[in-house]
Amino acid sequence: MSYDYLFKYIIISNTSVGKSRLLLQFTNKRFQPVHDLTIGVEFGARMVTINARPIKLQI
Repeated sequence: MSYDYLFKYIIISNTSVGKSRLLLQFTNKRFQPVHDLTIGVEFGARMVTINARPIKLQI
């Protein structure tokens, strides 16, 4: 799917504060109460439409 705008976000914080859970909830629209410790980097993307314009959000 093509998009008019691309926004990239970087989430940086201390360990065990919920960054991976936030990413999972944002990209897959589901909450997982238990999550294994993340080693390395995680990426996710979601397409949204604002004012009839497709926008891609990358986290």
